[in-house]
Amino acid sequence: MINRRYLFLLVLQPLLLLGCKPSLPDDVMSERKMERVLYDFHIAQGMTEHVPRSEGQDYESMRYELQQAVFRKHGITQEEFDRSMTYYLSDMDKMNSIYKNVSERLERDAEALGVAAGPRDVYASLTADGDTANVWADRLFFAVRNSRLSNFQLWSIPCDSTWQAGDDLLWRFELKQISNAYGPGEFFVDLVVTYTNDSVSSQLQNVANREDVELRINNPANWTPRTVSGHLYTPILNDPKQSRIYFLHSPALIRFHKPQVPDAAPADSLQNDSVEQASEAVDTTESQRLTPEQLRDRQPVDRTIDVVKQKPYQAPRRGSTKKRFAQPRRMK
Repeated sequence: MINRRYLFLLVLQPLLLLGCKPSLPDDVMSERKMERVLYDFHIAQGMTEHVPRSEGQDYESMRYELQQAVFRKHGITQEEFDRSMTYYLSDMDKMNSIYKNVSERLERDAEALGVAAGPRDVYASLTADGDTANVWADRLFFAVRNSRLSNFQLWSIPCDSTWQAGDDLLWRFELKQISNAYGPGEFFVDLVVTYTNDSVSSQLQNVANREDVELRINNPANWTPRTVSGHLYTPILNDPKQSRIYFLHSPALIRFHKPQVPDAAPADSLQNDSVEQASEAVDTTESQRLTPEQLRDRQPVDRTIDVVKQKPYQAPRRGSTKKRFAQPRRMK
């Protein structure tokens, strides 16, 4: 028979474990509610970004009113939203899970409305193998905020033996932001490639107002990559009314193998062919420079001379009636 004390401990242990689970602070929204607020927040921000521009219209005021409408819909204030964002940004695993669900919902809605998915679908089915491959091996989500200790992120990927000399690279990702600040923002990203010969290639861009971002580096001289890295940075602003949060998600690092150049022909055959071609070119050039008289003289000519042998001279006999030929008179 099971001891009652032992049975009581079996029942109490799960309750104790549940009681030890850390709970959310009272002033922080749940993950589920945070997803709904972020989704509506992006919809509101997209409405202001895609409204046709016209003179005399205050777009900053329009964005502020739409953001306040989101807060009223969910029964929260700006301060509660900021506290919840600060809490979840301190736990990147939770923030990644929240924002992944938000992104998937936004994509489903876009597809349902017939919106093109964009150029990222060209590389969506790539794996880590093949001449064109997605070799991304880092986090799938980054969050950068314009406040101290949250305004900088770094990633780095070492290159293994599958990388080849001459490989080109394309780093691409989707970017969203939540902001109550006025005016254009600043969010800098760079792509850095270090090669085995210690050479470095890099590209830096300000992508604050873009959604689909691509940075490409073409291999300059068939070098072999050793390390690929990137940086995310936004300037610090201590004013809570100028808060900006940038969300980088769905990153991909596309590697392009270049076709291998075939081996060169043997040196002897190249040299012989070159000499023959050069001699033919010289002969052709010389023949083109001859004058018509020289070309005529080059033609074969029959130089045989026909010689007719004459009979020897004979003096006429005496008493001959034939008239003697007059002999040539000598000059005195």
